[in-house]
Parts: sequence; C-alpha cells; structure tokens
Amino acid sequence: MSDDTFRLVVASGVLLAALCFLALTIAVVVLVRTMNHLKNRIEPLAEKSGPILEMVRSSATELVPRIMEISTDAVEISKAAREQVNRVGELLKDFSERAKAQVARIDGAVEQTVGTVQHAGESAIETVLKPVREVNGVMAGIKTFISVYSHGRRQSVDHATQDEEMFI
Repeated sequence: MSDDTFRLVVASGVLLAALCFLALTIAVVVLVRTMNHLKNRIEPLAEKSGPILEMVRSSATELVPRIMEISTDAVEISKAAREQVNRVGELLKDFSERAKAQVARIDGAVEQTVGTVQHAGESAIETVLKPVREVNGVMAGIKTFISVYSHGRRQSVDHATQDEEMFI
C-alpha cells in the first residue's frame, strides 16, 4: 500500500472517529435535556409524595405490631377452634355409638313385643273359636237330631251332607 493510500485511510478513520464523537456529544446533550425535563416533572411529584410516604411509613410502623398481634390471636383462635372441633367430633362419635346401642335395644324390645302380641292374638282367636266350633258342633247335632225325629226316619250315611260329614 502506498503512502498516499495509507494517509487517506488514516484520515478517513480520524474523520469517522470525529463523527462518532460528534454523534455521542449530541446524544449526551439530548439525554441531559431529557433528564432535566424529567427532573422538573418529577420534583413536584416528589414534594407531594414526600408527606404521603412519611404518613405511610409512620402508619406502617404503627400497624406492624397490631398486625402481628392480630395474626398471633388468629393462630391461637384457629388452634382453639381445631381443639373444639376435635372434641365435638369425639362427642358425636360417642353419641352415635350410644344411639346405635339404644336403637338395637329398642328394636329387640319391639320385636319381642310384636311376638308377644302375635302370640296373644293367636291365643285369643283360638280361645274364641274353640267354643264357637263346639257350639257349631252342638248346633249341627241338634239340627240333625231334630231332622231325624221330625222326619221319622234316619238318612243313610251315603246321603250325609257336608256339614254332617264335618261333624262326624
């Protein structure tokens, strides 16, 4: 490469570096103006938010112990509630077992009572029907007696009626 070409390349490199420095300077100036503009817009907000932030900070310092107390109380209440639920569960289980035993006992008593009432009903029916059968038998005998003596002759066994067969 010749000296003239080398000088031309170096000169173009220096020119390119100068252009980069110029672009960088413009970018920095634009950035500084934007930052100043942003600073001017944020400063009033910061002045207004300062008391608000201080109030939030003081409220937070006051509320943190209260919140801690409330959370501690809530944990204690939940433990107590859990214990009570366990106790109620045990009571319900005990009540259920006792109720099952009582129902079984009542079921046995009702079954025994039904059996006794059924036996008493059968005995009463038998007691009432036995004399009725006897009276029917006696009445059938009297009817046959009257029939035989009123007709003067006795029917043969072959001509016996169904009532008479039952009596015989």
